[in-house]
Formats: sequence, structure tokens, C-alpha cells
Amino acid sequence: MTTMTVTDALAELTLLAKRIDSARAALDNNTLIAVVEVGKVPTGFKSRDEHSQQARAALQRVDALITRRRVIKRAIVLSNAATMVSVAGQEMTVAEAIEMKSFIAYSESVLNTMTSVYNRTRNEYKIAQARVKERLDKLAMEVLGKNAASEKYQSLADSFLAREGVELLDPINLAEDIERRQAFVEEFKSTCDRVLSISNARTMIEVTD
Repeated sequence: MTTMTVTDALAELTLLAKRIDSARAALDNNTLIAVVEVGKVPTGFKSRDEHSQQARAALQRVDALITRRRVIKRAIVLSNAATMVSVAGQEMTVAEAIEMKSFIAYSESVLNTMTSVYNRTRNEYKIAQARVKERLDKLAMEVLGKNAASEKYQSLADSFLAREGVELLDPINLAEDIERRQAFVEEFKSTCDRVLSISNARTMIEVTD
């Protein structure tokens, strides 16, 4: 049994991937099976026994590397499922944090849509308000003239806006919700990798030799 940090285990996984690819490539070139004339020896080998031994050894090498990678990967997966970290104020397992790194794209997509809708609707509201103000001013000019007292104008405006004004319906306080979501996304993206790196460097796992 070997004890190592998750960081070291991840580094070994990367190395094993390269070794497996190299060992797999070595299975070619008459290593496993060959066409020869009756009684002859495969090209590149001194004897049929050598060819047989190397064929078995080549496969054993690949299988051993794959088994090693599976054992290490399993230890990492189990550790990730049990190790807790805190990211952006939320407690979660390392496995959940890793999944969240992919999942956060959905949150960003929703956030972008919310922001677009908010900005577009706010602009529409301002335009609508401006149009109402133009109609109000035109009415005031027709009814009160240029020298209308401010209290008369205000009374006319209140009455007009109550009938023909516009309002912005915002039942969920969209700006506040956007701000909250934006803060979480930004904090998660800026801290997740660092938190995971620290956790991986501190967390020890046991790997069967």
C-alpha cells in the first residue's frame, strides 16, 4: 500500500496515460501475432519462444499500467466524494466542486439572459416614460398654458399619470437577484481552482501497490 497526496496521484495519472499509449503502440509490428513461413522466425526476433515471451510481456505491461491507473483513479474518486471544501461560501465535496466547474456555465448562461432582459426592459421603460412625459407636457400646454402654477401642473400630472402612465413590474427584484448571482459566479470561478489545489495537496490517499 502506497500513501500519496491527491496532487501526486493526479500527476501519476497523467504519466500513466502517456505510458499506456506508448505500451499500446508497442503491441504493433509483429509483437502479438505475425505471418511467417513454415518453420521460420518472425522478423525482429531470435526465436519463436522469444516472440511468444515478448507477446505475453507486452500485453502484461499494458494491462499492468491500465490496472495501476484504475486503482489510482478509484482512490481519487472515493477521496473526492468524501473530502469537503468551502467554495464561494458553500460547503461541498471536492467531487461536487469539480462538477460545479462544468455546471457553472449554465448559471452564467441564465445570468446573461437575466441581465439582457433587465437592461432591455429598463431601456423600454425609460423610452415609454419619455413618451408619456411628452404627451403630458403637450396636454399641460393645451390646458394650462405657459404660465400655469406648479400646483396646477402637478395636479394635472398626477391625474394624467394615474390614467396613462407606465410602470415597471419587477416582482422578484431582478437587479438584486442578478447582483447576488453575479457575485457567486465570480467568486466561485476565482476561488474554485485554488481551493481544489490546496485540498489536493493536503489530502492523502492510499493506493494498492
